[in-house]
Amino acid sequence: MNGTVAKGFEPVAEAFRTLLEDGRETGASVAAYVGGELVVDLWGGWAGPGTPWQADTLATVFSAGKPVAALAVLKRVADGLIGLDEPVQSYWPAFQHEGGTVRHALAHQLGLPAVAEPLTAAEGLDWARCTGAIFGSPLEWEPGTAVGEHALTYGNILGAVLRGATGETVGDVVRGFGLDVHFGVPIGERGRCAELEHATPDWPREAVSGHGELWARALGNPAGLLDLAVLNGDAWRGGELPAVNLHATARGLAGVYHALPRLLPPELLAEALAPQAVGVDRLLEEDAVWTLGFRRDEDWVGMGGIGGSSAGGRLDDPDGYRMAYVTRRLADHERGNLIYDTLEACL
Repeated sequence: MNGTVAKGFEPVAEAFRTLLEDGRETGASVAAYVGGELVVDLWGGWAGPGTPWQADTLATVFSAGKPVAALAVLKRVADGLIGLDEPVQSYWPAFQHEGGTVRHALAHQLGLPAVAEPLTAAEGLDWARCTGAIFGSPLEWEPGTAVGEHALTYGNILGAVLRGATGETVGDVVRGFGLDVHFGVPIGERGRCAELEHATPDWPREAVSGHGELWARALGNPAGLLDLAVLNGDAWRGGELPAVNLHATARGLAGVYHALPRLLPPELLAEALAPQAVGVDRLLEEDAVWTLGFRRDEDWVGMGGIGGSSAGGRLDDPDGYRMAYVTRRLADHERGNLIYDTLEACL
């Protein structure tokens, strides 16, 4: 384990070391800001066989990247180039369904959480092919009448709006944040990417099956996206599937939350963090509160990703914490939850 912790946050380092020593974690990083200061910046384990995790090692964070994709659109809302309540169709005419707005898309209310046409992993990483299949799918509900996490479709929908409005990709805008988070890792930087691993041989099947019918359809197509050959390949690391393939360091991802007041004007930031859709999430099959890109749990705002990475914090408090946990070992959220709990106990 390497890195630093500020005085008073030593228990976070002890908890992280325990995860590495007892084998629950094999390679990860954690970073946290409190009161505007970076108080935790740790990394440890292995980025791959025989390769130690470094301060700048990147890993895929899956859905923990959704708020970053949302921020790309919100940046252009702030610039006056996109309207929250404008129809998606006004920016992307291929969207033929009536009533769907950019606000619906940001808050997981658009009604397109699953792709109807069967796609391969390669087709899922082909922007035009995948986006066309998404917009050619029937609605699961009328926009704005229900909510359900758009597990794999979210980033392409937002990216289509962004491309139609400005000609930019989600990755283009995110690069302007000046943080170590990437939709589409540049060729010269891909050597920094950790080699992902499954915690158990059955993890990909368990991640897709047994969570409900809509979940299975939404996460199971495109097929094979959770195969290690895909996740550790150049197409995944260099392409844009912005619902799930953000590559980040923990310091970079926590830095996104730390930088929110810089990235968005106060009025828009307040609107973006306020509840937009409240009720039973049809994909998650549980009560959920969605904002414009984030999930709220009382005063915690952020997002977790399948596999164990997550980011968020107590954003309603300017002096509250902003934290990220980034891992290569695809399992559950027990590891990150331990670090969050330990950090909160320190506070």
